Amino acid sequence: MPTLENDLLNIKQAAQFLNVSEISIRRWTDAGKLSCLRIGGRRERRFKQEDLTEFLEVQSGVKSGQKKPARSKGDKAVGILLEGIEIDFGNHLCSLYETDTGRVKLSVPFLADGLRAGDKCFLIASGPAQKHIINELMEVYPDTGTAIKDAKLVVTDGALTGNDLYQFFEEEFLKSSRGGSQYIRVLGDMAWSVEKGMSVEELMDFEMRYNHSLAKNFAVVSLCQYDAREFTGTAIVKALKNHEDTFQFPLSRFVGF
Repeated sequence: MPTLENDLLNIKQAAQFLNVSEISIRRWTDAGKLSCLRIGGRRERRFKQEDLTEFLEVQSGVKSGQKKPARSKGDKAVGILLEGIEIDFGNHLCSLYETDTGRVKLSVPFLADGLRAGDKCFLIASGPAQKHIINELMEVYPDTGTAIKDAKLVVTDGALTGNDLYQFFEEEFLKSSRGGSQYIRVLGDMAWSVEKGMSVEELMDFEMRYNHSLAKNFAVVSLCQYDAREFTGTAIVKALKNHEDTFQFPLSRFVGF
């Protein structure tokens, strides 16, 4: 005979239902944004499908009985969900962090959700940051190694010049489009520029050029995250100015963790 527990979804199933990472599910339930039940002595999370459906409708702005816009390059439909925020393709965002935990707070769900959705993903990071992000990504997306091998996740440590990096993205975006990868996600942990010896001025020139051309001409969501331990206050202010799309959203989601 069916029981209430048998009718509930576990956290992995809920993440698949919403097409997000388990990390996002935990944050939303801890914050009271997503309803869940606690089952058994270990107080494991369980979810009603109707609660997940309601949460999805609220986050996407779609009421029951309405048709959600298709995810397509040619319109202004929602591109992705990040931490419950709807982000259109074409947005070029900036986040700031000051701890190792902060480094993976947005980057891991951003990439994991993209790989699950079949998006072409890019990770630009170097040294410990690259290793940290990939290791954490493997925890929530076990097929990360295969994704890298199959070039579904392209990993690079940046470039010596802004022009080289711009040319890299231009070629990769065109290749992805020709190869049938309509949707793209780019995660840049910008401390790579410090390791490469790139000046803040050259980095900002690249950010500005990317922001006004590639970011807007392809179906891409770009998230550049800056480690406050590696950049001066002046550099961070300049970075925010070159990511004006960020100011459409609650800044508390992108600053100060």
